[in-house]
Amino acid sequence: MTASRARMPEPQRSPQPLDRKNKRLQASRPPANNRNVKRLPRTNSFPLPLWLRVLMATQKLSIAATVLLTASVFAIYGWTVYAQEQWNQQYKKLEQLQRQERQLTNAAGSFDNEMLQSIQKKPGELVRESPEKSIFLQAAPLRPKREVPSTVSELPQSKRNESLGY
Repeated sequence: MTASRARMPEPQRSPQPLDRKNKRLQASRPPANNRNVKRLPRTNSFPLPLWLRVLMATQKLSIAATVLLTASVFAIYGWTVYAQEQWNQQYKKLEQLQRQERQLTNAAGSFDNEMLQSIQKKPGELVRESPEKSIFLQAAPLRPKREVPSTVSELPQSKRNESLGY
């Protein structure tokens, strides 16, 4: 019965890593040899040419100048928009006041016109002014002056806890 049975495939193993030539790498690596490792040279050991240092400094300065100029452009733009908005609001108020002035002038003119028409219809109702018909009022009696303390120490004691300014 075993010969007639088909062979069952083996369970799959996880694939092993391959190197550049598609050969399987060994599972256990030998310890790395530090004799083959070379250190990179320090950047200070090779001084940069003067023209390159000047170019790098120019780049740093131009970046800073660009940031400052961009910030100032945004600030000026914001101030311009704000000032224009304020101007528009004040101009609308001016137009509204001018409109109200025209309406009041028209109302005063129509009132004067109505007065003239009523005077022409009934001339006896209005009387001309004369000094004999004037009413004179007597002035109210003067109040006595209150004395004002000349220094802070002369203030009444009840108000000492109150703020004196600002």
